[in-house]
Amino acid sequence: MSIYARRNTFEVISLVFFLKVEASPSGIIALRSLPQSKMRNALRYIPPSTLIGAIAYPLFHIAGYRGETLIDRRNPRSAADKIKDLFLWVTVKGSIKPIIYGSILKINRLHRGSVESAVTSFPFAVMYGEQDYSISFVYLLKEEAVANSTYTLKDFERAAWGISRLGSRESIVSVESVKSGKAKIREGKEARTSYAFPFAGKEVEGEGTLQAVFDWRRGIGSYSNPQYILMFYPDGEVTVRGELKVVSLDGEEVVL
Repeated sequence: MSIYARRNTFEVISLVFFLKVEASPSGIIALRSLPQSKMRNALRYIPPSTLIGAIAYPLFHIAGYRGETLIDRRNPRSAADKIKDLFLWVTVKGSIKPIIYGSILKINRLHRGSVESAVTSFPFAVMYGEQDYSISFVYLLKEEAVANSTYTLKDFERAAWGISRLGSRESIVSVESVKSGKAKIREGKEARTSYAFPFAGKEVEGEGTLQAVFDWRRGIGSYSNPQYILMFYPDGEVTVRGELKVVSLDGEEVVL
């Protein structure tokens, strides 16, 4: 089936605001996997909650808010939880497959006047190599929710330019371009994508990695009773089949 014929099988169901961000990483993505023991684990791929946190920090600065944590009795949450309902979907693609690397470190501390030694781990995903590498983020925003918020699409565009890190302070990125506008959400049976998507109920033709991530729609930064989404992170472009919702941006398809 030709691409033209396949795309004609899609039915437009609604419009959505979008942001497409192209960024260059420093070579390390240090994203901790929670909950965990003292010997910590790292995520290989960037989860949606981290992408929301990355844009939330500069967005809050625009509004004059500097807090990073919300305290609700004994249930601390990320400040990014305040804006999670403005997003319909958030996803990412990378140009190369990261490699998990963990170094074992000896640390010293002073405790009641005595020096104590301990061993810990510093895990991260490495993207060093001879080739150029990049990361692309896609934010799909609910038009009505944004209109009823204190922010505008222009605020989100400015905040996207202000993204400087992904989670940990070691995960430095440099934003190279930001595109914004409106896109059509279509329903159909098949799509081709390089962006991560929820795996449940879909058939995939191509290579990639499954990774369980926190369901950001149920809360960001509170992990006392976490809910998970199983995400498929493609290696290159893959074909996805099922009951799909798809957005096309710059000739690329994003599966919700």
